[in-house]
Amino acid sequence: MTAHDSEFEVAANDDEPRVADGGDEPQATDGGTEPLIRVEGLHKSFGDLEVLRGADLSVSKGESMVVIGGSGTGKSVLIKHIIGLLRPDEGKVTVDGRVVAQLRRSDLGELRRGMGMLFQYAALFDSMTVGDNVAFALRQHTRMNAAEIADRVEEVLAMVGLSGVQEKWPAELSGGMKKRAGLARALALGPQIVLYDEPTTGLDPILADQINDLILDFHQRLHVTSVTITHDMISAYKIGDRIAMLHEGRIEEVGTPEEIQNSSNPVVQQFIHGRAEGPITTR
Repeated sequence: MTAHDSEFEVAANDDEPRVADGGDEPQATDGGTEPLIRVEGLHKSFGDLEVLRGADLSVSKGESMVVIGGSGTGKSVLIKHIIGLLRPDEGKVTVDGRVVAQLRRSDLGELRRGMGMLFQYAALFDSMTVGDNVAFALRQHTRMNAAEIADRVEEVLAMVGLSGVQEKWPAELSGGMKKRAGLARALALGPQIVLYDEPTTGLDPILADQINDLILDFHQRLHVTSVTITHDMISAYKIGDRIAMLHEGRIEEVGTPEEIQNSSNPVVQQFIHGRAEGPITTR
């Protein structure tokens, strides 16, 4: 995956998680093809706190899916199940035909190497230069020599508009530059799936739109499958082929940006317009 593979050393055994009872089987995506990512009846609790309560979601190969929802609604928990950081209490997540929670450690590592992730605050290693941050996964998971790694680092940094910053330290970068460096790291291994955790959080509107443009460019040029979690509706409308609304642990509605904007669902309407009054209550 990326520089944070050490975070992803989560044991995976042969026990199959329980599939939630009830509910319709998620359907194949348009065209009848099996989705690249499928979430079925996903339940997850932490102590007495029930976060996911039967979430279902399908993402087609090459699709840009955006998951929206309020703070604390389980968006990050959902994405952590996709990469295998968390195991379901019930239900399952299937990626490229493989049930994530059933994979052995070596197979889980292989699956993750096909994914890149941009963390919410970039999560660069402070003790490494930008170049070393981007090169981390290449050194860990490829047989590329030093010259080849340097060329790849230069290539992906140029892709995000950061040519020549290899020797800088993360502390020397602005917030927007850190995001772009994190994105370069996520792309270093040439993943087929890229996960974005609140990519525009903490950025001013102009920098946020630059990140949106990069996400769009990579999605279209590299033909990756993208899953983005955000509460930034400007970003969601711009980068999403489809948008899924997560509310009270379940997917409330899925549709194109236009369908979401025109939804008759009061939960969706309250959230996308940021209204204090409505069925969504804050704690």
